Amino acid sequence: MQLDEAKEVKEVGIAWGQGDSRTHTFEIYARPGTSGTWTKIHDAVSSGNTTGIEMYDVTDINARQVRVKAQSNSAGSNWMNITEVKLYGADGTGGTTDIPAIITDGSLFDLEGSNPHPLVNSSTLEFVPLETKYTTSGGGGWRHEYKIKSSKRKSIYDTNESFAATYKMDLSNGAKTIVAQTHGSTISTLMKVFVADSSESGFGDSVANNGIFDVYVRLRGTDGKEVKKSLCTIESGDSFDISYTNNYGTMTVTGCGNTLSMQVEDDDASYFKFGNYMQSQDPYTREECGTRGDSDSWAECFEQFGITTSKATVTNVSYSSNH
Repeated sequence: MQLDEAKEVKEVGIAWGQGDSRTHTFEIYARPGTSGTWTKIHDAVSSGNTTGIEMYDVTDINARQVRVKAQSNSAGSNWMNITEVKLYGADGTGGTTDIPAIITDGSLFDLEGSNPHPLVNSSTLEFVPLETKYTTSGGGGWRHEYKIKSSKRKSIYDTNESFAATYKMDLSNGAKTIVAQTHGSTISTLMKVFVADSSESGFGDSVANNGIFDVYVRLRGTDGKEVKKSLCTIESGDSFDISYTNNYGTMTVTGCGNTLSMQVEDDDASYFKFGNYMQSQDPYTREECGTRGDSDSWAECFEQFGITTSKATVTNVSYSSNH
């Protein structure tokens, strides 16, 4: 991979072809120009759990060229299949990665909430539901999201898709939001990634309204029961990386280096969504605050708990599917 000029490289993100079924042993090298000595900045083994972006914390270096060298893979050969490589610098973002056109051009995704439009520039999306105040029938809070169009939806077990991004979250204490989800047509949500400052037990913090947000995932198994996993904790202004794959019914979510993977319940017209879906909930009791579908009661709820800020800045976005 070659940059226009030498820049600081602190992390490297790699998406592996068939990365959910085999591991790769590899090394990463870099050099400051287009000639000269290569310096090894990392060696590792991929997780074997996902085809999405996996993050590797490399030795910090000023580099113009970066290369990944295969050692072996679990299939018994010394070649590798890479679908995407991203370089991350001192600001924690890849910076040069454009938002895939398939998300923003209206061909596959619909936008929920267009005022303001989330596309800040070619590489950055900002989702601000407290400004858009977008509502849906039966919804539980204001939305600002992209979702797969109804005409493009298909069975979970017929779908192969992957998504990865970096989220920077600016949130008031007590806020709870869904930043990515896969919904079914006839059953409840199959996958949800939350960022929440609430009292729900079993996570890294689980204390309501203290400014520490639990990032966690829920998956609904073939038995209809949800499994939840803590990914990490963050504070307002922090960033984290997330990746998601649905490999014909096997869903894998990786965030902050932690992974949950399982076979999920099938549905005949599922759809993926991402952005910022603010939940109208009491952070202490986790009960719905206001009436479902009622924007006015949500406004009262957010005011009651002092929730005035909810912005998800999303960069380094990748998405691919067989839709």
